Amino acid sequence: MKRRISIYPFLAILGIFLLSIFVRLPHFDRPLSKHHEFVTAVSLRVLDIWHAEGATTYGLNPVMNYPGEANKYINNWASTTGEMLDESGNFYYVSHPPMAYILPHAVFSLLQVKPSVKAIQIFHLIINLICALFIYLIVCLLGQQKPFARIYWSGIVGVLIYLFSPGVLWFQMNTYMSDMLVHLFFVLNVYTILKLLMRKRFFSPKYLVYYAVLLFLMIYTSWLGLFFAFSVFTYSFIKLRNTKVHIPLNLVTLFVTLASLALLYVQYKGIAGSEAYIDQMMNRIAERGSVQEDVGLLAQISSIAHMIIRVVSTYLSSYLPHFLLLFSFVYLTLTRAKLRIVFTKNGYRFLWLSTLPILLLHFFLLNYSGHDFVSLYGSLFLAVLIAILFDKLKTAKTLTYRQLTLGIGFVVLSSISLYYYINRPGEYSLSGDRYDHSQVLGKEIYENALDDHVIFIQGELSVDPQLIYYAKRNIQKVSSTEDAQEFLKEHPCKKGQIFRYDDSQEEGFVSVQTFEAY
Repeated sequence: MKRRISIYPFLAILGIFLLSIFVRLPHFDRPLSKHHEFVTAVSLRVLDIWHAEGATTYGLNPVMNYPGEANKYINNWASTTGEMLDESGNFYYVSHPPMAYILPHAVFSLLQVKPSVKAIQIFHLIINLICALFIYLIVCLLGQQKPFARIYWSGIVGVLIYLFSPGVLWFQMNTYMSDMLVHLFFVLNVYTILKLLMRKRFFSPKYLVYYAVLLFLMIYTSWLGLFFAFSVFTYSFIKLRNTKVHIPLNLVTLFVTLASLALLYVQYKGIAGSEAYIDQMMNRIAERGSVQEDVGLLAQISSIAHMIIRVVSTYLSSYLPHFLLLFSFVYLTLTRAKLRIVFTKNGYRFLWLSTLPILLLHFFLLNYSGHDFVSLYGSLFLAVLIAILFDKLKTAKTLTYRQLTLGIGFVVLSSISLYYYINRPGEYSLSGDRYDHSQVLGKEIYENALDDHVIFIQGELSVDPQLIYYAKRNIQKVSSTEDAQEFLKEHPCKKGQIFRYDDSQEEGFVSVQTFEAY
């Protein structure tokens, strides 16, 4: 008998998604400025260069120097060691694998779309919709419901909670980089493993292939993939080792992990050699890890405590209303209803897969975890768990449907309010800075810069990735004309152009000077 598929779940999810876009409209195609939009600027710089000269020209590596001799040998937010430099004077950003650039570049090339803020935001919104759909599927899977036979309202609650999280509203539109793209593969792989184990289709080649492909995409996008692979391997070893099913899963996990790392090593070492790549990665691990080098015990404890506080604050800024609702649901469920599904075998599987990779990431990369876009990974756990508890409270009739709906509505409205408080609509940010500051100055450089001159900036102005993106030029910061002259002595291009900035003036750069090396 042919299964009946209802269109209403699709329409409900799409409708909620469109409402979330309406909430985000004040920040759609807005000039890149604050709240980690520098990562979007970095991604767009790579995509711009690939669009102009081809991704294969650079071996699919994230190049950070625009075309033209005057842009070479300038290290703008690329290599912290200064060693990831090719023979042509291009620096590369290799802190993450390259999939976050490869995927949008492939999509834009296929559709013949030029990389832009608007294009990358639309691309990321589609990812946002896919994540929401699979959160609905995960809730249906744990609730043992057919997802498209009819609307499963607990699954819709999960979609609502997810899409209207302050962190998701921002980090799945306005910011884009490896850290955000990997979240898509994380959600898809949690669903795949749950489906694989719950439906007893472990030996189905289809599900093994899905898992293998998604694990490769995770690892080839960002480091969360390694922690996910470890989590799957340990779960299989601990919970499934007395059965025959864990052997294929662990073999696939080991093979894909080692093959992904080998591919990444071979690819990135081709830029400047093995030593340069290893030095760069050791530098980033030391910087973004959990332990500081060459400090005493008290200083180490103080540093770790400070980093933990930062991580907690990022979760509160992204999910405060959700935590309040979750604690309320947990309290009511434990005291007035039977908490069954969360602590069944399938519930434990979800908890393990959705939290252990994130906890491992925080444990080993605590400094990195202080970036609030890392809290995006926690949205899966929160949305699904709240949806499951909603279902149990509704079934047990602990609260009326109206009371539950009001609780969800309160979270959605308070989340939107928190989102607008952190990301103010209008022309000015919460700190009082203009959103178009980097755009205005960058476009001034773009319109006045000479192609065969090295561009310098003098004054109290940060050469941030947003400025570089809008200028479409690599820029060297100097304190004087003499410093610029010294830089040109070692640069193949012997002409320079200094843009002088005075933050007391509102008209942008106060003067522009061209000169040649002497």
